[in-house]
Amino acid sequence: MEFEIIDFHAHPYESEKNCICIHPTAIKRSANEFIKDMDRCGVNLCCGSVVSLDKKPENLSWWEHIKPLNDEALEIKKLYGDRIFPGVTIHPESVETSIEEIDRFLANGINLIGELVWYVQGYNTYCSKNMQTILDYASEKGMVLSVHPTDYDDMDKLCENHPNLIIVGAHPSENEAFIRHVERAKKYKNYYIDLSGGGIYRYGMTRRLVNEIGAEKILFGSDYPICNLQMYVDGVRNDNLLTKEEKRLILSDNAKRILKI
Repeated sequence: MEFEIIDFHAHPYESEKNCICIHPTAIKRSANEFIKDMDRCGVNLCCGSVVSLDKKPENLSWWEHIKPLNDEALEIKKLYGDRIFPGVTIHPESVETSIEEIDRFLANGINLIGELVWYVQGYNTYCSKNMQTILDYASEKGMVLSVHPTDYDDMDKLCENHPNLIIVGAHPSENEAFIRHVERAKKYKNYYIDLSGGGIYRYGMTRRLVNEIGAEKILFGSDYPICNLQMYVDGVRNDNLLTKEEKRLILSDNAKRILKI
């Protein structure tokens, strides 16, 4: 392939119940099929957390609900080696265990947190006292944080609270959300944007991002299997508005730099 492709924002899975495609009856739901889709689309490596959209049972704590997802993430890494770079999920209700999980993933060569998806994990800010404690530790350890954005002010405060932590905001979307992403990336040297979710289908969006913040702060992401992996790959690889060097930075080089791979 002309370009190495690292999908910085995907949600790998081993168990079918954690395949978060919103049209599951239309696809084959297996971890092996996930890898086959990567192969079909020319993706070398997928990064990201295992996510469950199931409602937390009332008899479980949030950590009891989340811990199996981290276990599954590391199991996928064992099964598929250098094709998967799983992200660890942390939670503000469990400071000590979140820190222990960061250490467990670091011991497996993984310095990625998330994508954190606050709205299915029972909290609404990345700036609580407990989360700040966890992320202070993550920053000291050289982790990279991938987040589904909260509100605009909370995201700005997150960047201010942890100036040495690389924070990657997902879903640049459009209109005001897009503008706030761009303003944040200009203001904070530690804030990057991945292309997953809405926005990339708007002609010229990626070119505008490059013009505004530079190709060095943009990461290729698809949000697969929620979104169509092939559409995102082709949307960057075949974008006539991007130079070959800009594509290389976005598709792989930036991810390799920040993840130290």
